[in-house]
Amino acid sequence: MSGEELLAEAKKFEKNLLNFFWRQNVSYNEAEDLLQETYLRLWKYRDRYVATAKLSTFLFTLARQVRIDALRRQTRRETREEGWIKEQGDVVQPVFPVRDDVRWALSQLSDALRETVELAIFQDLPYAEVAEILGVPVGTVKSRMSAALKQLKELFDEQGSGRNS
Repeated sequence: MSGEELLAEAKKFEKNLLNFFWRQNVSYNEAEDLLQETYLRLWKYRDRYVATAKLSTFLFTLARQVRIDALRRQTRRETREEGWIKEQGDVVQPVFPVRDDVRWALSQLSDALRETVELAIFQDLPYAEVAEILGVPVGTVKSRMSAALKQLKELFDEQGSGRNS
């Protein structure tokens, strides 16, 4: 498969990849940027793609790496900004947007659990594919899903009892 054919085939997963980024609380514009960066990586690593493997797995692996790199850049930028603010003596209070219950509950999970839930539930990928994307055994995916669902249930139970008080 030529590089152009590979990119054309990858375009079929555009909506799924955008959803993957949006589920991680990425803005619409940033998600589009991350999608383009994913396509650039696909082009760069097109020789590593083996046509016998699922293209979606390869794409989600690249997308996950792109997102991790973006988070690292953001962390470095925020660290630099915090240093600058301290030098200036100003105190800036961060503004957190109000999120719906599901987004809030997902944000309470560890990165590993949240990624597993997002891929398995929101992207509707089979556990075997989630395992391949995350680089873990299928049993680990099952354990993470079990732990994540248990934690989410506890969070929602706490929230429900807090409202009734």
